[in-house]
Amino acid sequence: MQKTRKCPECRGIIKPGQTDLNYELEKIHVSVRNVPSSVCGKCGRSYIDGHTAEDVNRLVNRVVEDINSFSKTHPPISERYREVAIAV
Repeated sequence: MQKTRKCPECRGIIKPGQTDLNYELEKIHVSVRNVPSSVCGKCGRSYIDGHTAEDVNRLVNRVVEDINSFSKTHPPISERYREVAIAV
């Protein structure tokens, strides 16, 4: 039997779910959608475990490196193309 977890903010029940994370690194906006998390049913606050956070951080850093590398060899079309969305 799984133990019921309570939200430390509002004491609501925390259940498995998904969340979106947004990063701003080196003037590049990266949105990572559908990240597995635990979500409070009352206040909506999301909690991500350490392994997932490490994986997402590694992914975002790699995407930023790739964009910067690509930008060095290709002239920018406009600043609006420095926005990336990833769904996991």
